[in-house]
Amino acid sequence: MGTSVTTRGKVTATFPTGGFAGYYIQTPGTGGDLTPANHTASDAVFVYSAATAGSVQAGDYVEVSGTVSEYFDMTQVTVAAAADMKKLTEAAPEVKATGFALPAEEAFRESLEGMLLTPQGPMTVSDNYSLNQYGEIGLAGGTTPLEQPTAVAEFGSATYTATVAANAARGIKLDDGATTNFLKDSTTKAEVLPYLTAADPVRVGVPVSFKTDVVLSYANGAWKFQPLTHLTPPTRSQSSR
Repeated sequence: MGTSVTTRGKVTATFPTGGFAGYYIQTPGTGGDLTPANHTASDAVFVYSAATAGSVQAGDYVEVSGTVSEYFDMTQVTVAAAADMKKLTEAAPEVKATGFALPAEEAFRESLEGMLLTPQGPMTVSDNYSLNQYGEIGLAGGTTPLEQPTAVAEFGSATYTATVAANAARGIKLDDGATTNFLKDSTTKAEVLPYLTAADPVRVGVPVSFKTDVVLSYANGAWKFQPLTHLTPPTRSQSSR
């Protein structure tokens, strides 16, 4: 890491507000129907760039120059100056969203990091523990929430170990495209939470369907679906329950 690189890609998601200060780019023409057997490495990367995040939009074809690093285990390219990003005018194939269903193994998730996805198959709200603080919801593939391993078996038993593995394969977070801690102070406490309304309390066990594509990110030790931009109250229809 720390290597200087120049790479090109189509912008798939932008985060000029909310704290991410960057955008995702993906190799033109990639994505589509992918499986663990035919796909082993990601075709996308997060570009951390406060200098350019506000000047790109989804669909732009760009060339960026910067330094590769791992930020809390998420690969990113840091583009420090506006001059280090160029919008390209040449024709390039569109990025295709990849269908993504749970359960999914760790290696396959890693091969999709940063890529544009279409969530598929049944998913269920598994927890809303951090919704009030970080604007994220725990999801589980299938029609039931994740199980607490010690609630179904003795710690260290074969059933316990199998439940832990099943939770890892079935679970994922739905984030809001921001780093806001809504419990930090009076200002953030006054902000409207994403996903949550008086008519939609986001109860554990209710089904989830997606209205738009997402990108797959990794942060704080968890895989997450990110919306295609910072989710604010007027655009909080990223998913429905």
